[in-house]
Amino acid sequence: MKIPFLKESSSANLPIITLLILLATLFGLVLVGYEHFMGPKTEELVKAEKLELEDDEVLMEQPVSIITDSSSNISPSDSSAVKDSAQKAELALEAQKQEAEAQKIPEEVKTPLPEGKEHTYVVEKGETFNGVANRFGLTVDQLKSMNPGVSSDVKVGITRLKVKIKAIHTVGPGDVLRVVAEKYKVSKKSIMDVNHKKEDITLRGEQLIIPLK
Repeated sequence: MKIPFLKESSSANLPIITLLILLATLFGLVLVGYEHFMGPKTEELVKAEKLELEDDEVLMEQPVSIITDSSSNISPSDSSAVKDSAQKAELALEAQKQEAEAQKIPEEVKTPLPEGKEHTYVVEKGETFNGVANRFGLTVDQLKSMNPGVSSDVKVGITRLKVKIKAIHTVGPGDVLRVVAEKYKVSKKSIMDVNHKKEDITLRGEQLIIPLK
């Protein structure tokens, strides 16, 4: 036996129940989806913030070396003082160099010696060091250069001086002083002075010293 009332009421409530079930299912899906999708992101954000805070703390703990340019801290007055001191030091160094150069011992300049034969001459009476140099056509410096160990205070018959001459001529037939002087292209007077002749006389076999000029 069918009950019409029960059939109508159950069929009438079915859409409402179905709708409620659907709403409950949808609400549950929304909650699950929110926790699934939003929850991990929130946790990750929190972790990332914690990591950033830890990194900042580590960076703040590490010492930071600051290099400062000392020149940038120098005031204009200090800079001018440094320049003045540097200039004074350069001037002092230059003065020391000039003083050192002034105190240098000049190198000995060697006197050039004339060409000719070397001859040893014994100082005779009335002769001086300068007189011997003039007699043989030498300068005093040249005579000193050839006799470094000899004093200018010569002694007659003792002091031997090295001199330069052109030659020693042995007088032959017809060799008068004029002819000998012309042969060696020197003056007759210089031959007479070197050989201590007061007269224009030569002897055969006599040896005459021929000066440089």
